[in-house]
Amino acid sequence: MAIQAEHGGLSSGTLSLGTTSLPPVLQFLQAARHCKVEVAAALELANIEPSCLQSKDTRLSGEQFQQLLHHLIEQANHPLFGLYSARFIQPDRFYLLGQIGLNSDNFAQAIKQAMPLEKLVGDMGITELREHPQGLKMVWHCQYSNPMVIPHLIDNVLASWVNFARFLMQDNYTSPIEIKLSRPQPATKELKQYQALFNCPVRFEQSENAILIDKDLLLQPLPSGDKRRLKQLMNNAKLQLEDIGDADQLKLAAARIIRLRLPQTKINREQIASQLHLSGRSLQRKLLKQGMSYQGLVDNVRLEMADYWLSCSELSLSEIALELGFSDVRVFFRAYKNWSGHTPRRKQ
Repeated sequence: MAIQAEHGGLSSGTLSLGTTSLPPVLQFLQAARHCKVEVAAALELANIEPSCLQSKDTRLSGEQFQQLLHHLIEQANHPLFGLYSARFIQPDRFYLLGQIGLNSDNFAQAIKQAMPLEKLVGDMGITELREHPQGLKMVWHCQYSNPMVIPHLIDNVLASWVNFARFLMQDNYTSPIEIKLSRPQPATKELKQYQALFNCPVRFEQSENAILIDKDLLLQPLPSGDKRRLKQLMNNAKLQLEDIGDADQLKLAAARIIRLRLPQTKINREQIASQLHLSGRSLQRKLLKQGMSYQGLVDNVRLEMADYWLSCSELSLSEIALELGFSDVRVFFRAYKNWSGHTPRRKQ
């Protein structure tokens, strides 16, 4: 975890991305094998010991998982790798969350019971539930930082939710009202793959990544609901959640909002705080208790993003500066040198 020094630059670490459980890791690895990816090499590049994948209680760092996904996406050479990987979901491998869903009365209860516990699966993002005249909207906010990984992860999560609902209802044709994605409109061939999986209208270039679920579907009884078993599972889940802890949740949520607002030039602390239902002063105080100032968090996010654009994109330095919220490339140069000790340069 990077901590800003009182004077000088940033430390060589990166902003914490929390942790992830094994099921999503195994899901992507299985998809990669089907794409003829050399999985062992990808694990080594991400500094993941294959032996740790044998224990269901293993949790990888978010940095490891993000790095693994980056390598898998590069090597799979599949433009919709995230969407493709969703077909390999195995709900029983989600342990408590999967069992909680199976023992709920209906899909609405399954969602609302699972949402506060999604950290058990991992810190890849958070789901926001919004009431809608037609039913319920599930909006997913990705908390990872790698622009190559983010759209694939969003595709995977939304598609996995839809597949999971079909599993719970024992109906392979269950579909939402619509899907919204922030990624650009794909080519016609790729568009057909989205429509085939979701079986509903899919809208691109949206301001959010969301699933709209019909109210009748939400209230449809699930075949295997068991209230007594559900209560036991919820108690076990809460105990596991306490063991994981949530020390990094504020930094993860604030960093996600900062990444979204970077191209808007001015990163305003009060605006970031308001989206977290805090005052600017409260946000600063809470971050300082976790060892990082608000400006330190902004600088860490910018350094992460700068290093990504420098190593994995063809953007010019002026374009990278704009993506990071700098109106002048010279200001970007000075800031980057202050963070890293050297001027920005392309990485091989």
